[in-house]
Amino acid sequence: MKKTVQFFIISLLVLGSFSGCTSMQTGTNSNAVLGAVKGVLTNGTSKAFNIFSDSNAFMTNALIEAALPKEIKEINAKLESLGLSHIVEKEKQYISQIANASITTARPIVKQAIEQMTLSDAVGIVSGGNGAATNYLRTTTETKLQTAISPLVHTQTEKLGVNTLLNNALGGQNGTLNAILGTVLGTGSNQNTTELLNDAITQQLIEGLFNIVEDVENDTRANPSNLLNSVLGTTTKNQ
Repeated sequence: MKKTVQFFIISLLVLGSFSGCTSMQTGTNSNAVLGAVKGVLTNGTSKAFNIFSDSNAFMTNALIEAALPKEIKEINAKLESLGLSHIVEKEKQYISQIANASITTARPIVKQAIEQMTLSDAVGIVSGGNGAATNYLRTTTETKLQTAISPLVHTQTEKLGVNTLLNNALGGQNGTLNAILGTVLGTGSNQNTTELLNDAITQQLIEGLFNIVEDVENDTRANPSNLLNSVLGTTTKNQ
């Protein structure tokens, strides 16, 4: 009986909410809305980390590719123009390994942000349209993710030899690599090549995470029954 009541309440509220209804009439309804919105972000981040944990999925995912910073795009374009596509492939494999290593660091940061969401946050997200939940996650976690992931990326790029791989492929002594990055960033940058690559990889991981979360969010808004099934599954597990 309890599950039937939950199904009825969540069905009406979740489907109504994602159609633009934001009226909060009871405490149960409020909790359902908050739980539903948290469910969107939980689903999105879980999918992202699943992709991060699978090298092939990471390397072939269009949303991860879309997050590729211009610095790495320029390097890869130069390598491919020199007939060094195999180096680009190796670089992507290294970055996929770094993505996998970042999961343990990133997961508790996004989990905490989701858990700390308030009803007011949830109502704003429901009425905010596509990307609103992802924007909430970005606002509450982006700086923390950058601070936490950047040292890990530095350690992993040194361990795997990403900078050495690219430098050697482009002629050694960092000359060509620095020239490419200088063209992208302008002459005013004081960062060295290693720092620039670390920052670019960190950016790709974070933006890739948000891209996947937003894709899940927007799909949920278009197909709210997906969220309903997830919320019911989570509720059942917690009983």
